[in-house]
Amino acid sequence: MERMKYLKKKILKRKMTRTEKILLSILGGILVVWGIAELIISPQHVKIQSLIQKREDYQERILKINTILKEEDRIDERRQDLYQEKTTLTSSFFPYIDQAEIIFLLNELIEGDSLDVLDIRFSEPKEESIDDFSFPTIDIYMPFRASYQGLIETLKRMKESPKRILITDLIVDSIDTDMLRGNLSMRIYALDRYQKMNNDDLHLEYRASIDKDNPFFSLVEANHQEQLSENDGHVENQHKELSSLDKEESFNRVILEDFESGNFYFIPSHKYIKGGSYKSTNAKSNSYSIRFEYHILALEDENRAYLDLSDRNISLGYPPETNGLWAHSFGYSPATLGIRMKGQAGEIYDVEIIRGISWIGWNYIDFKPPLDLRLYPLQLDKIYIELAYNKDDYGVLLLDQIEAKYPKGINESGEYYTYYVVEKGDTLDSISMKFYGTTKKGDIIMKKNEIKSDKDIKEGKILVIPDETR
Repeated sequence: MERMKYLKKKILKRKMTRTEKILLSILGGILVVWGIAELIISPQHVKIQSLIQKREDYQERILKINTILKEEDRIDERRQDLYQEKTTLTSSFFPYIDQAEIIFLLNELIEGDSLDVLDIRFSEPKEESIDDFSFPTIDIYMPFRASYQGLIETLKRMKESPKRILITDLIVDSIDTDMLRGNLSMRIYALDRYQKMNNDDLHLEYRASIDKDNPFFSLVEANHQEQLSENDGHVENQHKELSSLDKEESFNRVILEDFESGNFYFIPSHKYIKGGSYKSTNAKSNSYSIRFEYHILALEDENRAYLDLSDRNISLGYPPETNGLWAHSFGYSPATLGIRMKGQAGEIYDVEIIRGISWIGWNYIDFKPPLDLRLYPLQLDKIYIELAYNKDDYGVLLLDQIEAKYPKGINESGEYYTYYVVEKGDTLDSISMKFYGTTKKGDIIMKKNEIKSDKDIKEGKILVIPDETR
């Protein structure tokens, strides 16, 4: 034991040799290099490899994006083809089943004395299923008398009609050598919920282009009286109301919104306002109106319940003489009914329609729009119900058919036009299809714009399109 202690003391007292110091220094250097490599170089290497991988991923994404961008022209052409295909398809069908519009179309197709219609009968509307889709349909039965040539001409016009008419049955018998009699059975399809219609598509103004006597006049009147009777049983009073409107010969009436398709959203101006908007079959015109429910607790600076029209793109190009709106009330209310308009820069113009709801049932209300031409074009943005501060009120309104009235004297020529900005890929045929539902009216566009062919319509050119629906 004593020897071990002795040796230990001797070793501790011994000085390192020069060789041992060199070896110890080398060992320390190795440890430093290893530490740098392990703690600094290795993590940096891993990070560099990760960045290299990210760079390769980004390069691959850039390559894919460049490939897509190179396909842009092809995609745009395909989009144009699909849009034209959609336009062609939707323009070939009625947006909904409406007997009056069908009668006006048939009246336009039966020209002169080509066909003598003895009667016209409609079946009950029904649904027809095709694959996974169902479409509203209605059958039409029309006894007639006609010459052979007159029948052939009528059938040709039906075949060329912008609206599809399916002839389901044709029974013909000879009266004498020159005349035929028989029964023509047809079927009309509507797209209804399968297409989103613009306001212009919903009102097929066939009657404006008809210069001959209407062979279905008595039938239209009977159908009109029947619809009035079904609404609320007051045929005579309602007929007087409609007649007084129709006899305003000094005005052109333009339907801006009829609430037949699309969604209309309820917007409160603050959290103390409740309500909603829903489709209603109690309508003043066509099939639907909007049921506007509101409960306003007026505790803020602005106390309004809004019905949003912003996505309807209802535009006024210049000031009408008046605007009008049908409103059905179920009770009296101190609320103000108004409409909000917006300018191109987003400026807001609130127009009061009427202060206080003072009627029960349907009431037609005229209201004056801004008359300063410099403010136009204006867009109809919202309908609102407003209550004065510190009041509480609730109720229900039915809203239908917003229209504009323009004095006829402003347009002495009786002609109407639409501007159209040419898009990439447009042709005269495609533009004709967009506006007229047929490719056969390109010559009208050429004549009005003094052009000779598709080569004269470049992207961005502004065309004047005659409106032939009025």
